[in-house]
Formats: sequence, C-alpha cells, structure tokens
Amino acid sequence: LSLLSYLFVLPYAFENSSKSLFDRFMKLVRPELETCPVCNAKRSLSVHCYYGRKLTDFIGGRPVVHEITILRVCCSSCGGRHTHAVLPDFIIPYSCYSLFFILRVLGEYFLHLYTVEELCARFSITEKKLYKWIHLWELHKKEWLGVLEDTEVSSLSFLKMLVFQKEYSVFASAFGGYFT
Repeated sequence: LSLLSYLFVLPYAFENSSKSLFDRFMKLVRPELETCPVCNAKRSLSVHCYYGRKLTDFIGGRPVVHEITILRVCCSSCGGRHTHAVLPDFIIPYSCYSLFFILRVLGEYFLHLYTVEELCARFSITEKKLYKWIHLWELHKKEWLGVLEDTEVSSLSFLKMLVFQKEYSVFASAFGGYFT
C-alpha cells in the first residue's frame, strides 16, 4: 500500500475511528496482571478511577470529536503514591488529538495536497498548531534516524517508512508524548 492508501483507506479497516481501536484495546486491559511502570512490581495494580476525555478523529472528510473513558490504576507496591492512566500508544497524553489524526495531517502536508490555510481549515486546527507538529516531527525524525541519515531522508519518505515498520509502536510511544 502507498502512504496515500494508508492515510485514506486503512483507517476504514479499523471501523473508522481511534475510539473504536481504543475501545478494543481497553477490553483487553487487565490491571491486576500488569507491571507498575514506576517500581516494576508485578500484579500490584488495581483500578483507581475513571475520567472522561475528548479525542479528535478525522472521519468522512471532517474532524469528529469522541468522548472516551480513561482508566487510572494505582500501584499497591508504591504505597498508593503513583497512579497511571492506561493509554494505548496512539492516544497522546494530555492531547485531544490521536496520533493517527496528527499523522494524517502531517501526511497530507508532506504530500502537498492542500495549502497550509486549506489544510488547517480542513482539520480545524490553527497554523500555529500545524507548525508546532511539523517542528516536533522534524526533531523526532532526526532523533529516530540520526543526524546523517536525517539529511538524506525526506519527511514524506520517513512517514512512509514509519507506517509500515514493526517499530511503529516504539516510535509512537516516544513521539506522541510531545503533542500536547
């Protein structure tokens, strides 16, 4: 599949939304079987609470805002001092945009499908937000590839390589935390 196919076709294979992927992910979560990310204690997590949050997708040619419910767990080994939100790697902490949404925006930007103004109107984002995402993309591209290879690989080529790599989850986890 081409990058264009990935950006425009594959999201429909996932029931059209990051929310549906999130819901499937949450059905598989068993806190009591997980390891605490702070102290590494096994089987020490329990449900602490839930909270609501908005998540923006791009469906049917327009941004769509979903409500999702985030699970927070607490570690008994840490003495209850640490709670953790349970998020799949495509849900960016503290952001209302999914990683898929941001990659879609960046993909269309790198493909030059629209002017910056048209792209921002299409996705209901500001130019400042778009340029922040582009800047963060370039920083992480350089970190991921290394300085020398970064100069030889375009952002579009890197996006194409990324979406077809098994290492996507590692990249998503490191990259996503900066898009608040």
